[in-house]
Amino acid sequence: MDLTSRSSATARVNMTLGVLLQITFVAVIAIVVFGDVSTASDSLKQLVAFGAIASSFTSWIFISNALMDFQKESEDLTAAEKKTAIGKNLIKQPWPLFQIYTLALNVAGIYVALRAIYN
Repeated sequence: MDLTSRSSATARVNMTLGVLLQITFVAVIAIVVFGDVSTASDSLKQLVAFGAIASSFTSWIFISNALMDFQKESEDLTAAEKKTAIGKNLIKQPWPLFQIYTLALNVAGIYVALRAIYN
């Protein structure tokens, strides 16, 4: 398997892991909402807060790595690949904006989760 194929496979795995961790983060939010964690003991609040922070931050790491792989892959296209519809689309993608958006979404999610836990 060549480097490009390995990189693409790694990026897909990273994106999948990132999405699974986002689902975990949503589950943590469900626990906060339906488990009435705001009235729970301090140790339980800390456990749920840790879960929210860890799942969100780890998700961002995997998604960020996948986005970087996709960006590098789009930069390594051959001249013939750049002329295809997929190649043209890959070149136009605002990869840095995707990075910023993903980070902002995760930070906002952590903030909202912590507010819900400790209010």
